Amino acid sequence: MSITPKKQPIEPTKQASLMPTDMSWDNFEKMFDNFRSHWPFHAMVEKPFKTTELNLNPNVDVTEDDIGYQVTAELPGLETKDINLNISDNVLTISGEKKIEKEDDKKGEYHLMERQYGYFKRSFSLPPKVDQDNIKAEFKKGILHLTLPKSEKSIKNQRKIDIEG
Repeated sequence: MSITPKKQPIEPTKQASLMPTDMSWDNFEKMFDNFRSHWPFHAMVEKPFKTTELNLNPNVDVTEDDIGYQVTAELPGLETKDINLNISDNVLTISGEKKIEKEDDKKGEYHLMERQYGYFKRSFSLPPKVDQDNIKAEFKKGILHLTLPKSEKSIKNQRKIDIEG
């Protein structure tokens, strides 16, 4: 006969948590999207259209300097004709589709297929400083480079604030 203390059930605390109690993937994504929405250049959350193929989610970097913003998106395997860029209501949208190679082009059967194909769409709220009429885009070697210059007014209004102490 062993003598082990009986485990008492632990009562959950009544304290509110910053983490959602249902940690499904959708709630986890929403938590981070809410956090990112407070940045001046945040990604809009949009679900891509449903397809029978895999949906892409290209990696994007956004940087800022004194004269503007730079957006760099990895779009390997695409050509310029496969990419769409649009601005509407201060939202920049990068979209396109990477089509699967036709079966006629391939000989044999697939045993493993890791490359991704399908439709993608990434949207970003533009900061008010962006001069939307002078945005430039360049696509080379599977990398899309966007230059979003700041307006002349916003550049002139930049100034350094001295800190005392």
